[in-house]
Amino acid sequence: MLMAITEVNKLVRDRIPGLILKTGKMPEFRFIEDEGDFIEALKAKLLEEVYEYLEDGSIEELADVFQVICTIAETVGGGKRELEYISFEKTVERGGFENKVFLESIDDGK
Repeated sequence: MLMAITEVNKLVRDRIPGLILKTGKMPEFRFIEDEGDFIEALKAKLLEEVYEYLEDGSIEELADVFQVICTIAETVGGGKRELEYISFEKTVERGGFENKVFLESIDDGK
């Protein structure tokens, strides 16, 4: 009997290998040791999750995007609280998106 191997090659949530084992399949995985490699894997994961959100539009996919962003923030320094603080400062300085302002053009007067 031939066994099919599905190549995945991406960062997954911590419990995914165990969940795969419970299905009777055998995951092959490794732990990323190099911080630079981990950040690159997180960036790729962020793009994956953003694309999934754009396709699906669900709050669950948006939560995945949020979790990856928080993990990146924790990895590069500062964490979720620092990210929230910087976001708050930007909102105070430049505003948020509550008013749904869509900038169409700027006439430079020349």
